[in-house]
Amino acid sequence: MIHIDCKIRISANKHILPMKRSSGKDAGMGTNEYFSGNRELAAQLGCMTDSQNHGIVYRLPPEIRDNWLVDVHPKPGLILSNVYFTLSQPVSRVYDIEQPGLWLCSFARGDVTILEKGKKSKRLQPGIHLLVNQGQSFKITFGSSEPIWYTAAWIFSDFIAKYLKDREWEEPLTLADALSWPSHYYNTPELVMLFEQLKYGIRNTDKPLMYFEVKIMEILSAILSSVQFEGYSEKFFQKERPKYVTYQNKKFLWQVKTEIDKDILVPPSVKQLAAIAEMGTTKLRQLFKSYYGVTIDGYVRQEKMNYALRLLSHDDMSVQNISTFLGYGCPSRFTAAFKKIHGFTPQQFRKSLTL
Repeated sequence: MIHIDCKIRISANKHILPMKRSSGKDAGMGTNEYFSGNRELAAQLGCMTDSQNHGIVYRLPPEIRDNWLVDVHPKPGLILSNVYFTLSQPVSRVYDIEQPGLWLCSFARGDVTILEKGKKSKRLQPGIHLLVNQGQSFKITFGSSEPIWYTAAWIFSDFIAKYLKDREWEEPLTLADALSWPSHYYNTPELVMLFEQLKYGIRNTDKPLMYFEVKIMEILSAILSSVQFEGYSEKFFQKERPKYVTYQNKKFLWQVKTEIDKDILVPPSVKQLAAIAEMGTTKLRQLFKSYYGVTIDGYVRQEKMNYALRLLSHDDMSVQNISTFLGYGCPSRFTAAFKKIHGFTPQQFRKSLTL
């Protein structure tokens, strides 16, 4: 069964739970995301609240158009959010969440910076991001330089434990494990797709609550599959790799990937990346493919197509415009590249979202 490193508290209440602490902490200490989702952030932003189907919609002041923050609470310990807003000035919030859990975020656009104790501040780039909460406070700053778009899930440990226990499944998944996950375990086209599907269910708040619960477990299962495959690969194929990736190599490769992710449309040249990694271009190409399972050029193409998924999920750009924006000479080349990565065409993806 699942092993959780911290104390577990399971509430029998459903959906939106009352704003109260579940421990002996002094009143007023800590933040209540476990019980109320983004309610406190919404209050800080001056939002108005509206219940809608299975969710709660928070709207920023009316003078700021096309802004929302939507929460869905399918089960205690599971909170799903879709955010689409522009701020007139930066807002910072300190999170002090007692309950252990994972925050998975499919980040599409905006100026958002996370600062955890003992770590460098991290400005989010487009992609999937993971934060592991073990009771230490952290700060998120929401900037005002551009619109902020993301879909996120708080998946608390007691939700995972209860879900697996109720089904008598024995799957290894701990917070300690999640701390060691490299980003390529969860930064995959499959997870981007799952989050894009989840986004519209959250935004419209019209799906059965079971849909959200199952979709989150599908996301965790996809990550677990990556973890298990990596272990198999390490055990049986390490000797066959052209170059073994040392821990020091990995640190350089993480830096290389970070530089690529900063602007996937105009990534650094391989020569520039090799200088960052302090190695030759041939060695960098070998180690990158050995560690990430894809060439540098292949990774750039993959991430461009993940970016395309997010662009296609909004109907304000045509396929031809997206093709041009991503640097493809004609829509047919873009369609072929997109289908090679995702297995379906841009038009088919939009049709699946009824756009």
